[in-house]
Amino acid sequence: MSRFVRFIVTSDHDCETRCTGVVASLRILGEEGLLADYHLKTSQEIFDELNENMPCPPFDTKNIDVNGVCWFKSSATHWINLFREIIAILEDSDIQTKMLRTDKPGMILYEDDVQVVAKSKHY
Repeated sequence: MSRFVRFIVTSDHDCETRCTGVVASLRILGEEGLLADYHLKTSQEIFDELNENMPCPPFDTKNIDVNGVCWFKSSATHWINLFREIIAILEDSDIQTKMLRTDKPGMILYEDDVQVVAKSKHY
């Protein structure tokens, strides 16, 4: 089992390093009025959980490059399962997704209990 996982939207770009993140894609679908009411309610609950309880990397500091990529630690099962709910909504909305796995996410710029932010030319 890989130590790190990342979820991406594959339908918006051929290159994995340029794909939109699943949270941003879900937000955009909601803002554009493209989610069913039941998905809209669930997505708001997911956003509330993320905003209230998930650690937020300090992207506004010099230590984290704007091109840094977030990876979940494989031990972060609560958050990975929450992201699987996002994936289910996106796929129900005909948005293609992919889960990336790696043991080497790149140079780690930030780390907390559930995730790392890493810089790599591969991701």
